[in-house]
Amino acid sequence: SLQQDVPVYLVGIGEARGNTEIEIRARVTGYLETVDFQEGSMVTRGQRLYTLDRAPFEAKLAQARGQLAEAEAQLARARQDVVRFEPLVAKNAISRQEYETSVAYERAAVAGVDAARATVESAQIELGYTTVTAPADGLIGKTEVYPGTLVGQGSSTLLTRISRVDPIHVRFTLAEKEYLFLFRRQEVLKAGGAEVPKVPIRLVLADGSELPDTGLLVFIDRAVEATTGTILLEAAFPNRNRMVRPGQFGRIR
Repeated sequence: SLQQDVPVYLVGIGEARGNTEIEIRARVTGYLETVDFQEGSMVTRGQRLYTLDRAPFEAKLAQARGQLAEAEAQLARARQDVVRFEPLVAKNAISRQEYETSVAYERAAVAGVDAARATVESAQIELGYTTVTAPADGLIGKTEVYPGTLVGQGSSTLLTRISRVDPIHVRFTLAEKEYLFLFRRQEVLKAGGAEVPKVPIRLVLADGSELPDTGLLVFIDRAVEATTGTILLEAAFPNRNRMVRPGQFGRIR
């Protein structure tokens, strides 16, 4: 009789997710002015997504710059006193205590300038946060907020999400016995000195069509779920036309 190898398939149900899921949140409190992207579209790193009302932050920055200028003026006066008193104390024209007091004032003025400069930098950063940009290329979802909404009050408000979908990742579970079969198969190949091939994975979509590209395992969870006796795995599939989107279900084979 003819003997031939019969492939063994392990089958599971998987759910697609982006290879990276990014939450876009408001980092300062303010009123949303514009939503600058088309929901469900591809966005690029650095692309403007939202703008918040800049006026309160510009006023805060102007105030901080004024305080810095005042602190710098105080430092200049304190330094002039030190320069003026130094030769006088050497001639005993003023007391050493008076000179040392002027030196202490100069040190305090230096600290005041440093603190004022830090306040300016903080105000500049906060002003920058009024323009929200995409931190990475990806597929953007629907907006969770609309112009006129106060965001960032008490917590960093979720504005939208970006998913990186090429490659697309699919999470699925295998029964413990199936996982052990897979693991032992790889161990047998290793023991035989063969180069262990990566396990090819196919994805069958909801309409019965099969994704043309083969996927590869990228993650096996650290533990078996005790209540179900299954283990979580994740595979990555090329998704060049971005047909598969986060949340879609399919059969993993």
